[in-house]
Amino acid sequence: MTTPIAMDTSVTLRQAFLVMFAYLEEYYESVGKPDEIGCLLSEISLWDTESGGKEPMDGAVFPQWLNCASAVLAAEARPEGYRGADILFDDKSPTLKVQR
Repeated sequence: MTTPIAMDTSVTLRQAFLVMFAYLEEYYESVGKPDEIGCLLSEISLWDTESGGKEPMDGAVFPQWLNCASAVLAAEARPEGYRGADILFDDKSPTLKVQR
């Protein structure tokens, strides 16, 4: 059974991390397993810690992930929101809107 989701579905940071991992893993498989993406997946793969949690293999990943999450969430609290993922042409948003 699939849970209905939309762009405004709430997730925890852990769930967001796992969604990102699943997407990257699927993309990696679909584009012929390029080394660069394989290395990234290795660095962000989770392993058990002594405290009973799970953390990325590369110890620098998790603090960097949390810093990015903090920056995005802070931007989303402002009226203009986070714009880092927006498509821009000559530093401007396109005038054409996608209909789905």
